[in-house]
Amino acid sequence: MKIQLIAFGLIANLSQAAVVSLSPTDIHGGVTTTSSFTNGDVTLTPLVGGAAATFNSNAARLGTDPAGTSNANGFADPDQTAGNENDETLMIGFGPTVGLTGLSWDFARADGPLATDGIRISGFLSDPGATLTGPGTSPATYSAGVLTFELSSAAFVNTDGFLTLSDPAASAGQTLNLSVNDSTQAGALFPITSFSYENAVPEPSSAILSGLAGLLLLRRRR
Repeated sequence: MKIQLIAFGLIANLSQAAVVSLSPTDIHGGVTTTSSFTNGDVTLTPLVGGAAATFNSNAARLGTDPAGTSNANGFADPDQTAGNENDETLMIGFGPTVGLTGLSWDFARADGPLATDGIRISGFLSDPGATLTGPGTSPATYSAGVLTFELSSAAFVNTDGFLTLSDPAASAGQTLNLSVNDSTQAGALFPITSFSYENAVPEPSSAILSGLAGLLLLRRRR
């Protein structure tokens, strides 16, 4: 009977996952020189060309600001040549039991004919089960750890678009790299308005223990 109670407790603990949603001001506090964020669950680091950068200088959003704090909107790209690689990346590191569940954005655009165009999020362990809603969105595709989707000029409006991921375990314990590129204009835009993740995604070892616990519950008392 004692074994059965312990097993039941283990299953109960594993089911207590919580989704956390962060706004941009939760992350950078409206301080335009903020270059990193961590809260023990997730670490966010903006990069431009692989070098440390700051979050978007518009305190209402989260993104990279390649022009530093001198750019009022945080949308400028240092290379204003159409077709450039933009080189803006948001590095997202998760704790071992934490995984990405979604993002939202407004005034976005990232598309074009090149294979590198669009929003690319790399580093997943498996298909995260992406669903896109909102203006200008295209179906998301997943291949070899990379989730890709494009946002047309129709997304360049004051209406949020949403990326929802059904499997946060696909990014648990991983470091994701979110990059933005648009070969049809001088600078791709992806100002993030919310960021959400799930805390307490079961680790593989915990999932095995959970299965064993279930088997114990089915055993009859001797």
